[in-house]
Amino acid sequence: MKKGILFFLILSFYIFLLYPSDKIGFINSKRIFQEYKGLNDINKEVEKELSSWKNKINRMQQEIDSLEKDYQEQKNMYSDELNGRKRIEIEAKKDSLNKMVQELYGEEGKSFQINKQLLKPVVDRINSIINKIGEEEGFSLIFDFADGNILYAKKELDLTDKIIEELNKDFFVPVSVLQKYIVYDFVAEDKETRNEQYHIKLAKTLYQSLKVENKFEPVNINDVNSYLQNMGVDKIEDLKPVDAVSYAFSLNADYCFTGKVRTSSGKIIFDIDIYDVKNRRKVQTISKESVSDIDFNSKMSDTISEIKLILTK
Repeated sequence: MKKGILFFLILSFYIFLLYPSDKIGFINSKRIFQEYKGLNDINKEVEKELSSWKNKINRMQQEIDSLEKDYQEQKNMYSDELNGRKRIEIEAKKDSLNKMVQELYGEEGKSFQINKQLLKPVVDRINSIINKIGEEEGFSLIFDFADGNILYAKKELDLTDKIIEELNKDFFVPVSVLQKYIVYDFVAEDKETRNEQYHIKLAKTLYQSLKVENKFEPVNINDVNSYLQNMGVDKIEDLKPVDAVSYAFSLNADYCFTGKVRTSSGKIIFDIDIYDVKNRRKVQTISKESVSDIDFNSKMSDTISEIKLILTK
């Protein structure tokens, strides 16, 4: 007998002893997910997100195969030193490939994270439905027997069909997998900007306000700063656009933002560059100028709205 079954039998026995008049039900979460109408669309979205990774893995494997073939055909003509270098090169390529495979398919890897993120709204909805049924129909306990077998239970105690029916009434497909962004510190181009900390306020507002539930999430700013320190970037003024994109790629971000702020003739002027990290390109530069602190706040709000529209096109 499986441990899971034994556990539920023992637990049920004590529950019936302690609460003989309470209403108890069960669900089969495995069947709920199997019969959820949006599952195929979620699987397609996962494959879409993983396709670029898979293509890169295939290209790396082809490159290794080609190197191995050339090595086997020509190793007798190589010197001992060249033979050694060739083997080191091939092994390094294999190590890189194994690392990428682990990043994609390993425990807590990219594949796991994408699946988890896409299924989170569905899981939340299922829990909401269970809570609603529990409260409205007076259930004291609702079990999930997906990992075990029910030796006997009355059909009316099975709430699985109710959950599936309710879930599929308003099923939705997540538009896209959660995307990560980095907001680098912005450059203050003059003393007044530094004193008033307009550049800090703008970067902080962008970092916090671009977050959209189940769509966009910032890479932790501490992780970004630690990475920049490791790369020897002590001043944000020294961060080149090409490096900003490259570092964002290493931190698994989809977008990154750099910017600069200056004051001139009583105006607060800022420029924000938006980069598509995966495609290594600048998407757009947004420039604004304001005539007061209040106007600056208003322009920041307008900019946030513009950026969200750009990222969701």
